[in-house]
Amino acid sequence: MSAIDKYNMISLAPSLLIIAAMIVMGIVGGRLLKKAIVRDAEKASK
Repeated sequence: MSAIDKYNMISLAPSLLIIAAMIVMGIVGGRLLKKAIVRDAEKASK
């Protein structure tokens, strides 16, 4: 297995950024969804 050099990083960096963005979006989306569920439950109980 070769070490990560500049040329490997050029092709690896965008992939890692996409993976990181998907993880962050999943976490943020989950939190927003939970807040929306709580708000809807409060409205439904009134």
